[in-house]
Amino acid sequence: MTPEPPRPLLSQRAEQRLGPRHREVLDELEALFFADGFAGRSVRELAAHVGCSRRTLYELAPSKDDLVLIVLDRFLHRVGRAALDQIDTEAPFTDQVARYILGAAELQRLTHVFSEDLADEPAARRLFDRHFEYVTAVTEGIVRRGIAAGEFRDVPPAVVAGALAASAAHFSQSGFLVEAGLDYDTAVATLVDLVTRSLATRERA
Repeated sequence: MTPEPPRPLLSQRAEQRLGPRHREVLDELEALFFADGFAGRSVRELAAHVGCSRRTLYELAPSKDDLVLIVLDRFLHRVGRAALDQIDTEAPFTDQVARYILGAAELQRLTHVFSEDLADEPAARRLFDRHFEYVTAVTEGIVRRGIAAGEFRDVPPAVVAGALAASAAHFSQSGFLVEAGLDYDTAVATLVDLVTRSLATRERA
């Protein structure tokens, strides 16, 4: 059974009630945060950057901190849903693990871009960690089902999920990819291949 994802800060119904301009502003803020992070900008500066009034931003959230959380949470939920959509439940569990981890790898890109900002904003860090824990739980569930089906060796599913998650997080740290001479997608794909091969039963190896 797939665990319940974190509850979105901006519910689907609430987002549907937003006007097109409000949704556009959220998209533009997301692009800004990805490019430059979110620390050190006032509400006035954010409004100027996306070409809206401060009132428009306050209609979305009561403070800059809340606005950052909504933009971040909205992105994390979108990536999470897309990653889940990559899973073909009829496919071998090796393929399911690979597709999900590669889909969820976008969360780790966020860690790299926002690493310093997240360190300085405990609420944003906690929000990201909740989503990260969900990704780990989904991965653990796939591994557990693979073991029950006899496709994977009988190993602790939590260890496998933790190893994948922690390694992907390490790849996102500044300097690692440059030193390794790899891009992020290649590093994650290599990791997943190594782990899934080690999981396979001898009959499938």
